[in-house]
Amino acid sequence: MKLVLLPGMDGTGELFSSVLKQLQEYDTQVIPLPQSGSQDYPNIITHIKSKLPCYDFILIAESFSGILAAELAKEHLPNLKGIVFVATFLSPPNAALLSVASRLPLKSMLKVPFAKLIQKQLFLGKSASSSLVELFQSILEKLPSQLLSARLKTMQRMSFSSECLDIPCIYIQALSDRLVPPSKYNEFQRYFSNISLVKFEGPHFILQTKPKECANVIISSINLHR
Repeated sequence: MKLVLLPGMDGTGELFSSVLKQLQEYDTQVIPLPQSGSQDYPNIITHIKSKLPCYDFILIAESFSGILAAELAKEHLPNLKGIVFVATFLSPPNAALLSVASRLPLKSMLKVPFAKLIQKQLFLGKSASSSLVELFQSILEKLPSQLLSARLKTMQRMSFSSECLDIPCIYIQALSDRLVPPSKYNEFQRYFSNISLVKFEGPHFILQTKPKECANVIISSINLHR
């Protein structure tokens, strides 16, 4: 069983390094999001489908990529055996904040005083290691501003509808997530009849701050299909 990881809004997959260390005994694949071209969900889904393995796999979809995994589930792909949704959503998590953020000079804001403190407050948590903060900062600095803005605008327009799907799913919820409210899990319950909820104390980037605990949940999803 292959584990296919879909990254959050940064799209690089570099932030998966800590959880991948916990999964090093398993067959894993990270599919980065396209770094050019349209950033709308249909285009990204086409990109992902071209990279999927031709044998059984489980999707691990973080944040921005949750709806991508949900859309793939609608296609009833024969090799898709389960999904682990991580701190994610099927509708805009905060429409007002997204509208403002998509108009801000995001790259310039990385250099303002207290930028790292703000990143810890919103994304990484107060106890985030300096190495994680530095990694997060370096990834953001490398991303083109227009790419970030395009993905923020895509999130503003996102919507999902489907018949009820019975694919086995797990939703990992971060209890101190400042970006995704707990009510977003209810959207997944509406569309996925075979879903269970796992809660961890931590910030939005729960895979990065609780890699061992999250890896254990992912491993349990593999064991269900053995």
